Amino acid sequence: MTHTEMKNLEIPLGIEAHRLAGEFATEQATNEKSKQVYLNTLAVYAVHRYLKWLVIETDLSQSDCWNPILRNRWNVADLVIPEIGTLECRPVLVGETTLLLPPEVMEDRIGYLAVQFRNIWDRVEILGFAKAPVAEVLQISQLLSLDDLIDAISPAPKTESLVNLDNWVRGIFDELWLPLEALLIPKRLAFKGFQTIRGGQTERAEKEEKIERAKKINLGLLVNRQQVALVVSLWTETEEEKGVLIQVVPMGESKSLPRGLKLKVILESDEAEVIAREADDLIQLEFSEYPGKEFTVQVSFDNESVTEKFVV
Repeated sequence: MTHTEMKNLEIPLGIEAHRLAGEFATEQATNEKSKQVYLNTLAVYAVHRYLKWLVIETDLSQSDCWNPILRNRWNVADLVIPEIGTLECRPVLVGETTLLLPPEVMEDRIGYLAVQFRNIWDRVEILGFAKAPVAEVLQISQLLSLDDLIDAISPAPKTESLVNLDNWVRGIFDELWLPLEALLIPKRLAFKGFQTIRGGQTERAEKEEKIERAKKINLGLLVNRQQVALVVSLWTETEEEKGVLIQVVPMGESKSLPRGLKLKVILESDEAEVIAREADDLIQLEFSEYPGKEFTVQVSFDNESVTEKFVV
């Protein structure tokens, strides 16, 4: 969709925006440079406010136009989006039909926004978005929609990596999966009262040599800032199957888990869930599975959850 086909987005400018713009403008040596800095600051602040509405993080302090030396030296109106890149927010005055890009903003930008000013600078319109330009002049009528902007600045979806338990058998461990003694008080590690999903023999689990690792999991602010760990134990169940035990245990000096903490295991053909009761010092699920099969572990509390994916 081009600029002429879409409705422009209007952003009000408040006292804080004009205060910052005035402060930056007074540092400049000429009236022309002062006006340039004033407009650049308002344009950047307007886009910052728009992205804030969309719950997209920005960092004004890292932008060149927020640096007194760089804004004095260059004609920049950049806005840093952490871990994504930098947007250039160029002001457009009444009657202008093109967007002029200074040489200093032609590189290291993920895109360009045209920010339209009217005769009264109490609000602006975001006219549209352009990706990396091939020339220093952009036609406003050919700008893309703000949907294209959102696509450009949205982080790429993170691919979930599988924890390969066969690597554990060969002694290969990810640095986040630690020996139990590195995270837990030893007395909490005793097996007790298995709830099985399918298969699994408690007696065999106690006799066979087990491979065990633990990982600290972050579930936001648990009760009293309590921390918990996910413990995975692996052993040979039969010649064809592996036994797996999943536990969630408290860390530090805490003696019990928060009431309502949930552990869920999802197999390819089955699933089970257990919920911590008052004073439970661990929750756990046990099952057996064939090598090459995948399973998912979910630990949740209130509105927070952590998911880990494994392959046997």
